[in-house]
Amino acid sequence: MLYPLRRGILLNSMLNTERPHGNILKKKIGQSNSKYLFVEIINRYNRWINEIQKLNSENDKDLEAKVKLLNEYKNYIDEKGFKLQDKIGSSVIEEFLFFLFKDIPEVSTSLDNQFIFLGQGNAYMDLSFAPKNFQDFIKNPGIYINKKNQDFTISKVVKCKFINNDKEETAEFVVPTVAIECKTFIPSTMLGQSEFEAQKIKQGNPFSLYIMIAEQNALSEDVLLKNSKIDEIFILRRQKRNAAKNTVSDKKPIDFAIVKELYEFVKNHLRQDWFNSKKATERGRLIKL
Repeated sequence: MLYPLRRGILLNSMLNTERPHGNILKKKIGQSNSKYLFVEIINRYNRWINEIQKLNSENDKDLEAKVKLLNEYKNYIDEKGFKLQDKIGSSVIEEFLFFLFKDIPEVSTSLDNQFIFLGQGNAYMDLSFAPKNFQDFIKNPGIYINKKNQDFTISKVVKCKFINNDKEETAEFVVPTVAIECKTFIPSTMLGQSEFEAQKIKQGNPFSLYIMIAEQNALSEDVLLKNSKIDEIFILRRQKRNAAKNTVSDKKPIDFAIVKELYEFVKNHLRQDWFNSKKATERGRLIKL
């Protein structure tokens, strides 16, 4: 199945329109010697999708049922013992985010109208000009758009036209209002890279929300997050990573309360004013509403 596409245009260069986990499983059937294993997994995957898409995250009982289904399917995948590099396990969470956030009323309406997208995307970071030399600058300013793939976004595609002399150049890019990176666990090296990405994405859209999600926390106790450009990090299993014991039985279940907090955190961001100079003046505070 495909996520909604604007006016029927397939923007493969910017949006991964296929479900990320399902897409990986389909590729594995053709690449792996364990074809029958992946046929079995895809059958289980299809049952998971059929059950989870019937539930509405706005209803707490439905949301709790979604998390229960996620735990059951994620445990099933983790018990297969795939390597982290395969992204089979981590992509389950990426795909779950679509079914989690699609029910936010403002999101649901905009999806129906195909005004926004949910899913992986090459998110806009910044725009610059890179002509080869002065003569090239006169004729062609050399538009360069820097993008970075994000595991999950709530975003829209913006199309721009650049006019220089008699030459026109168009560009399309994904502008995220929410960008989420999904990790199995977060070591300090990953945190540094995500800090950089958060800063760059907020340069392109200062009102965007940048979130990290991990199943387990692998950060040392002395890591300071107060000045981070990352808006929040959610640890779904509420536990530290134990490198020596990482089997399903050693893991706490993904916590419904944390998923609920994540859902409300994103929904509140989408519903609040991001900038209102008149209201800011009346309150006497100009930066944070």
